[in-house]
Amino acid sequence: MDRQPVLVATRGPLEGAQFPIEAEGLTLGRDPDCTVVLDDSNVSRYHARLVFHNAAIWVQDVGSRNGVFLNEKRVVRHKQLSPGDELVIGEHVFTLDLRIREAEPSLTGSMTSINREGSKRKPWIALAIILVVGLAAVWLMGAL
Repeated sequence: MDRQPVLVATRGPLEGAQFPIEAEGLTLGRDPDCTVVLDDSNVSRYHARLVFHNAAIWVQDVGSRNGVFLNEKRVVRHKQLSPGDELVIGEHVFTLDLRIREAEPSLTGSMTSINREGSKRKPWIALAIILVVGLAAVWLMGAL
């Protein structure tokens, strides 16, 4: 049984929102490029990030003005985040939860049926790979 870490907003403007933490982690801040956008004047553009390292999730303050707090203590460099911990950024309060990950759909079906079943696969990645391989082949053929 595989568990998916999820950042859950427990208090503040995003209360009830859930943010799955994927392998690339999460960024939190006011900037629209952040994974979790926090519309709060006490939050820096790039305030904090959650990262995977050594099979654990870590929270890092990325130079915020008003700090990141984990269980009422300011995060100076980085701290490991455990299920049930309280993470505070501005007026936003989050906890880490572990949810059972839904099974991936079978790859034996057609792509249409996989996409209809709600797979989170990104078809543009496959297209980008095909494009890069095709361009490399054309370049190699021209180089011969």
